[in-house]
Amino acid sequence: MLPRYLIVSFIVSLSMSTPVWAENPAQACNEAATLAAEGDIEGALEEARWCVESLQQVKQNATAGVFPDEIAGFRGGEVDQQAAMGMSIINRVYNRDGRMIDVSLTQGGAGGGLAAIAQMGMSMGAGQKMRIQRYTVMDMSEGSDVELSVPLKNGALLGISSTNVDKDTVVTFLEAFPIAELDQ
Repeated sequence: MLPRYLIVSFIVSLSMSTPVWAENPAQACNEAATLAAEGDIEGALEEARWCVESLQQVKQNATAGVFPDEIAGFRGGEVDQQAAMGMSIINRVYNRDGRMIDVSLTQGGAGGGLAAIAQMGMSMGAGQKMRIQRYTVMDMSEGSDVELSVPLKNGALLGISSTNVDKDTVVTFLEAFPIAELDQ
Protein backbone atom coordinates (compact mmCIF):
# COMPACT_ATOMS: atom_id res chain seq x y z
CA MET A 1 0.00 0.00 0.00
CA LEU A 2 1.32 3.44 -0.91
CA PRO A 3 1.80 6.02 1.84
CA ARG A 4 -1.05 8.52 2.07
CA TYR A 5 1.21 11.52 1.33
CA LEU A 6 2.23 9.96 -2.02
CA ILE A 7 -1.39 9.42 -3.01
CA VAL A 8 -2.32 12.99 -2.04
CA SER A 9 0.73 14.37 -3.89
CA PHE A 10 -0.23 12.41 -7.00
CA ILE A 11 -3.83 13.67 -6.93
CA VAL A 12 -2.71 17.28 -6.39
CA SER A 13 -0.22 17.05 -9.26
CA LEU A 14 -2.91 15.69 -11.56
CA SER A 15 -5.29 18.50 -10.63
CA MET A 16 -2.61 21.08 -11.36
CA SER A 17 -1.53 19.79 -14.74
CA THR A 18 -4.43 17.87 -16.20
CA PRO A 19 -6.64 20.04 -18.39
CA VAL A 20 -10.38 19.70 -18.11
CA TRP A 21 -11.86 18.33 -21.31
CA ALA A 22 -15.56 18.66 -21.79
CA GLU A 23 -17.19 18.19 -25.12
CA ASN A 24 -20.21 20.18 -24.05
CA PRO A 25 -20.07 22.33 -20.88
CA ALA A 26 -23.74 23.24 -21.31
CA GLN A 27 -24.64 19.57 -20.97
CA ALA A 28 -22.94 19.36 -17.55
CA CYS A 29 -24.65 22.60 -16.48
CA ASN A 30 -28.06 21.33 -17.59
CA GLU A 31 -27.43 18.00 -15.85
CA ALA A 32 -26.61 19.87 -12.62
CA ALA A 33 -29.93 21.73 -12.84
CA THR A 34 -31.82 18.52 -13.57
CA LEU A 35 -30.25 16.70 -10.62
CA ALA A 36 -30.99 19.63 -8.32
CA ALA A 37 -34.63 19.66 -9.43
CA GLU A 38 -34.80 15.91 -8.72
CA GLY A 39 -33.40 16.47 -5.22
CA ASP A 40 -29.99 14.83 -5.84
CA ILE A 41 -27.97 17.63 -4.27
CA GLU A 42 -24.65 15.71 -4.13
CA GLY A 43 -24.93 14.73 -7.78
CA ALA A 44 -25.94 18.28 -8.71
CA LEU A 45 -22.92 19.70 -6.88
CA GLU A 46 -20.56 17.33 -8.69
CA GLU A 47 -22.07 18.19 -12.09
CA ALA A 48 -21.99 21.91 -11.21
CA ARG A 49 -18.26 21.63 -10.42
CA TRP A 50 -17.72 19.91 -13.77
CA CYS A 51 -19.81 22.63 -15.45
CA VAL A 52 -17.67 25.41 -13.95
CA GLU A 53 -14.38 23.64 -14.69
CA SER A 54 -15.46 23.00 -18.27
CA LEU A 55 -16.47 26.62 -18.79
CA GLN A 56 -13.16 27.78 -17.30
CA GLN A 57 -11.30 25.50 -19.73
CA VAL A 58 -13.24 26.94 -22.67
CA LYS A 59 -12.34 30.45 -21.50
CA GLN A 60 -8.69 29.51 -20.91
CA ASN A 61 -8.40 27.98 -24.39
CA ALA A 62 -9.90 31.11 -25.95
CA THR A 63 -7.49 33.31 -23.97
CA ALA A 64 -4.50 31.17 -24.95
CA GLY A 65 -5.44 31.78 -28.58
CA VAL A 66 -4.78 35.49 -28.07
CA PHE A 67 -1.05 34.88 -27.48
CA PRO A 68 0.40 35.71 -30.93
CA ASP A 69 2.82 33.38 -32.71
CA GLU A 70 5.23 36.26 -33.34
CA ILE A 71 5.77 39.63 -31.70
CA ALA A 72 8.49 42.16 -32.50
CA GLY A 73 10.57 39.47 -34.20
CA PHE A 74 10.25 36.98 -31.33
CA ARG A 75 8.68 33.59 -32.17
CA GLY A 76 6.37 32.00 -29.62
CA GLY A 77 7.00 28.50 -28.33
CA GLU A 78 4.38 26.07 -27.03
CA VAL A 79 1.53 27.55 -25.00
CA ASP A 80 1.55 26.00 -21.52
CA GLN A 81 -1.76 26.01 -19.62
CA GLN A 82 -2.26 24.96 -16.02
CA ALA A 83 -5.25 25.22 -13.72
CA ALA A 84 -5.68 24.49 -10.05
CA MET A 85 -7.84 25.68 -7.16
CA GLY A 86 -9.74 28.22 -9.23
CA MET A 87 -6.63 29.77 -10.78
CA SER A 88 -5.28 29.36 -14.28
CA ILE A 89 -1.88 30.23 -15.65
CA ILE A 90 -1.12 30.52 -19.34
CA ASN A 91 2.55 30.78 -20.22
CA ARG A 92 4.43 31.18 -23.49
CA VAL A 93 8.12 31.78 -24.05
CA TYR A 94 9.13 33.89 -27.04
CA ASN A 95 12.56 33.39 -28.62
CA ARG A 96 14.77 35.34 -31.03
CA ASP A 97 18.35 34.26 -31.66
CA GLY A 98 18.55 32.44 -28.32
CA ARG A 99 17.21 35.42 -26.38
CA MET A 100 13.95 34.72 -24.56
CA ILE A 101 11.01 36.67 -23.17
CA ASP A 102 8.65 34.79 -20.85
CA VAL A 103 5.00 35.89 -20.86
CA SER A 104 2.49 34.60 -18.31
CA LEU A 105 -1.15 35.39 -17.63
CA THR A 106 -2.53 34.49 -14.22
CA GLN A 107 -6.31 34.52 -13.81
CA GLY A 108 -8.72 33.63 -11.05
CA GLY A 109 -7.90 33.11 -7.43
CA ALA A 110 -9.37 35.30 -4.74
CA GLY A 111 -12.19 36.73 -6.81
CA GLY A 112 -9.78 37.84 -9.53
CA GLY A 113 -7.96 39.95 -6.97
CA LEU A 114 -4.48 39.45 -8.42
CA ALA A 115 -4.61 42.77 -10.21
CA ALA A 116 -5.84 44.48 -7.05
CA ILE A 117 -2.92 43.06 -5.08
CA ALA A 118 -0.51 44.23 -7.79
CA GLN A 119 -2.11 47.70 -7.72
CA MET A 120 -1.63 47.80 -3.95
CA GLY A 121 2.06 47.02 -4.42
CA MET A 122 2.28 49.82 -6.96
CA SER A 123 0.71 52.31 -4.59
CA MET A 124 3.19 51.32 -1.88
CA GLY A 125 6.06 52.45 -4.08
CA ALA A 126 7.60 49.10 -5.00
CA GLY A 127 9.37 49.39 -8.37
CA GLN A 128 8.68 52.00 -11.03
CA LYS A 129 5.50 52.67 -12.97
CA MET A 130 5.13 53.28 -16.67
CA ARG A 131 2.21 53.46 -19.10
CA ILE A 132 1.93 51.11 -22.07
CA GLN A 133 -1.21 50.84 -24.19
CA ARG A 134 -3.16 52.83 -21.56
CA TYR A 135 -2.25 50.27 -18.87
CA THR A 136 -0.13 50.90 -15.81
CA VAL A 137 2.92 48.67 -15.92
CA MET A 138 5.00 47.91 -12.86
CA ASP A 139 8.73 47.64 -13.55
CA MET A 140 10.38 45.43 -10.93
CA SER A 141 13.59 44.94 -12.94
CA GLU A 142 16.90 44.49 -11.19
CA GLY A 143 20.20 44.59 -13.02
CA SER A 144 19.97 42.56 -16.22
CA ASP A 145 16.81 40.75 -15.04
CA VAL A 146 13.77 42.44 -16.57
CA GLU A 147 10.43 41.94 -14.85
CA LEU A 148 7.25 43.80 -15.81
CA SER A 149 3.74 43.26 -14.40
CA VAL A 150 0.50 44.51 -15.91
CA PRO A 151 -2.62 44.33 -13.72
CA LEU A 152 -5.59 43.99 -16.06
CA LYS A 153 -9.02 45.49 -15.46
CA ASN A 154 -10.59 42.01 -15.51
CA GLY A 155 -8.56 41.01 -12.43
CA ALA A 156 -5.88 39.00 -14.25
CA LEU A 157 -2.17 39.71 -14.03
CA LEU A 158 0.11 39.73 -17.08
CA GLY A 159 3.79 39.14 -16.35
CA ILE A 160 6.68 39.66 -18.76
CA SER A 161 10.23 38.73 -17.82
CA SER A 162 13.64 38.06 -19.31
CA THR A 163 17.13 37.36 -18.08
CA ASN A 164 18.90 37.85 -21.41
CA VAL A 165 16.97 40.58 -23.26
CA ASP A 166 17.54 44.26 -22.45
CA LYS A 167 14.73 46.28 -20.90
CA ASP A 168 14.16 48.54 -23.93
CA THR A 169 13.60 45.49 -26.16
CA VAL A 170 11.22 43.92 -23.61
CA VAL A 171 9.27 47.21 -23.41
CA THR A 172 9.06 47.31 -27.23
CA PHE A 173 7.82 43.71 -27.14
CA LEU A 174 5.15 44.61 -24.56
CA GLU A 175 4.08 47.63 -26.61
CA ALA A 176 3.28 45.23 -29.47
CA PHE A 177 1.58 42.61 -27.27
CA PRO A 178 -2.28 42.47 -27.48
CA ILE A 179 -2.90 43.46 -23.85
CA ALA A 180 -6.44 44.76 -24.44
CA GLU A 181 -7.49 41.45 -26.04
CA LEU A 182 -6.42 39.58 -22.89
CA ASP A 183 -8.43 42.04 -20.80
CA GLN A 184 -11.77 41.05 -22.38
